[in-house]
Amino acid sequence: MLVFGCFMILYVCFFLAMSFIPESSWNQPTSHPVSTPANSTLAPQPAKSGAPPIAMFRVMAGIMGGVVVLVWSAGALTLYCGTCIKKRKYRILVYVMAALNCLFIPYGTLLGVFTFIVLGSPEAIAEWADPSL
Repeated sequence: MLVFGCFMILYVCFFLAMSFIPESSWNQPTSHPVSTPANSTLAPQPAKSGAPPIAMFRVMAGIMGGVVVLVWSAGALTLYCGTCIKKRKYRILVYVMAALNCLFIPYGTLLGVFTFIVLGSPEAIAEWADPSL
């Protein structure tokens, strides 16, 4: 998950870079000739105002930045849950993170489902009840 979050940084950089392109660069006049009926002259077509709003790129960069933070937080909490399992503490947190990991298909789903299966076994329940075992 942590590595997957790093790939999203590419999107953040892309959207930020696109937001710093000046609007005049989007509207370059075209020099394609327009043919009209007989005795016509070649005239350039008028430039179309097709520049996307700069705010759109910055909003998308902000959304992707938020996704990076959420994915990194989920990865860090998953690592923390591994230490909680080792110490037999915070069982509810482990179950919540197992459920959230099910959203990350396919490996997170496998991790979450097998966490529910293993922690639901009678042996695991007995160990969590008495961590000194």
